[in-house]
Amino acid sequence: MEKLFEKLGDLKSFFIYGQKLIPTLQKILNFMQDTVPLLESVNKSIAESTSKIPKATNQLHSVSNATELATTEILDLVDGISNELNSIFSKTSELKNRLQKQKELAEKLKSKYQNDNEIDEFLSYSLFDDELCFVDASSNKIQESIMNITIALQVQDITAQQLASVNHLINSIQEKLSGLLLDLNGKERESDKSSSQHESITFNENARYVKDNQSQKLADSLVAQTNGVKSQKEIDQLFSNKNE
Repeated sequence: MEKLFEKLGDLKSFFIYGQKLIPTLQKILNFMQDTVPLLESVNKSIAESTSKIPKATNQLHSVSNATELATTEILDLVDGISNELNSIFSKTSELKNRLQKQKELAEKLKSKYQNDNEIDEFLSYSLFDDELCFVDASSNKIQESIMNITIALQVQDITAQQLASVNHLINSIQEKLSGLLLDLNGKERESDKSSSQHESITFNENARYVKDNQSQKLADSLVAQTNGVKSQKEIDQLFSNKNE
């Protein structure tokens, strides 16, 4: 009987412990019920973000191609103007030589036919060195402006490289988000062929332009918003830290 009462006491203690444990189990159950909609919302958000990323990368690629085409057309026009200026310089040099010969001949005629009004009138309408120097100075200023335009257009190449860097980051993040989505759905991961096409593009992620430009500022801000994550290794580390 003593053993029976002892067992009954143990059973009573078990029931008392069970009564204390039930509220805790109920809280865990309620927490799980509240977590399921949250996980479904996260799953949906990841799916929506992943579906929008390819469109964003394609738009960035289109912007880069459009700016490259426009820059090429501008450079072609600049080259045409530069060629015309070179022709002007060449003709001006020839004109200087011819003018010098005309002056020499005019001086000979003046010394031979002194007090000739027609010769004096001819010399008064002749071009002077100052006028040709003004033409040369103006042409040099135009050429300098053309060189500045050509140098300034390097912003397109730098912006394109930075857009390629942003594209690389977006594709890497898309791959990670797709992996998370597959893990949540319990599916096996597959390699993304579309992202590998963008990976073949080479770029300099540290490219910068020294002058102030709105397009350059936009590209710099896009790179700055990545919080310094620039390499695939750092992106992997970022996601691994978030999963811990």
